[in-house]
Amino acid sequence: MHLFSRSVQFNGPFSEVMPHAAALRAYVADKSGLDVALWTAVFGAPVGTCVYTARVDGLAGVQAMAMSLSGDARWEALLAKGAAWHVGTVNDALASPIHGSLDGGSPPVGAVAQITSAVVAGGAYAEAITWGVALAQHIEKVTGNPMLFLTEMSGTFGGVRWIGVSADAAAADAAGQKMAGDAKYIEMLGSVGDLFLPGSGHQSTAMRAA
Repeated sequence: MHLFSRSVQFNGPFSEVMPHAAALRAYVADKSGLDVALWTAVFGAPVGTCVYTARVDGLAGVQAMAMSLSGDARWEALLAKGAAWHVGTVNDALASPIHGSLDGGSPPVGAVAQITSAVVAGGAYAEAITWGVALAQHIEKVTGNPMLFLTEMSGTFGGVRWIGVSADAAAADAAGQKMAGDAKYIEMLGSVGDLFLPGSGHQSTAMRAA
């Protein structure tokens, strides 16, 4: 099982853009039979960024999803309706879990995801992956929330991503406070050394909207 994501930035009236984004999600879910989630970026991404996610069976699953929409007039009409609201490019990504499971289904509407990404330094892959798994396991232990640690199958070589999901904003705040006061977590961050490329780390927050 892999995690597919598509990032789209919209620039338009919120009251119109969000129903449109939700309609796209619902249509893809209906046509493909996949559990598609719509997330809105809260921090760490341009305002108006929406991210669609789905659990797929690798490249074959992505291809099957695309084929379910190929030549569909209704789908093309939906895309055309929102074309004027698009800003920049649409970015697709596929990631493979090293720690954590995608088998439990998507988080509920209102859930908050904390995403941290980085790029492994040359020659440090094995050690960085081991450290990344240990970090994910420790965060799970402290917060009680599930953590995914994934390797990117596209984009910059060596890209990795941690995704922690809380039930809602209050739970996300509580998890953040626990980690901020956890001595072992601080020690682990201090021991990262040269495992990742300098400046490659990035954090963002998203909330499930539909």
